[in-house]
Amino acid sequence: MTEYQDPVATSGRSQTRRVVRWIMLVLGTLLSATALMVLLSAVLLSVFDSAEQWQTWRTDHYWILTTWRLVVYAFLVASWLKLKARLSQSKRIETRKEFRKLEVMVILLFVMIELSKAFLPSGGIR
Repeated sequence: MTEYQDPVATSGRSQTRRVVRWIMLVLGTLLSATALMVLLSAVLLSVFDSAEQWQTWRTDHYWILTTWRLVVYAFLVASWLKLKARLSQSKRIETRKEFRKLEVMVILLFVMIELSKAFLPSGGIR
C-alpha cells in the first residue's frame, strides 16, 4: 500500500525547511563576513603600525582604490542585468516599479559612497 501524505502538512513542512534554510544562510553569511573582517583587521594591524598610518596609505592611494571600487560596481551592475534578464517578461512587467526604486537607491548609494570618499578621503572629519 502507498502511504497518503496530506498536501497541506507537506507544504507546511516544506515552508519550515525553507525558512530554516534561509535563516541558516543569512547567519552563515554574517558569520563569514565577520570572520573576514576580523582577519582583514589582523592583517592590516600587522602591516601598518597604527590607524593613522593606514589612513595615510588610503589617502595616498585614493585613485587606485577608486578604480577598484568602480570595477566592483561594474561587476555588480553586470550581474544585476544578467539576473534581471533571466526573469520572464511577465515577472519583469509586474515588478518594474519595485526594480526601478531599488536601482535608483543603489545608484544613489554608489554616488554617496564615492562623494564621501572624494570629500573626506581620510574617512572622517578634518
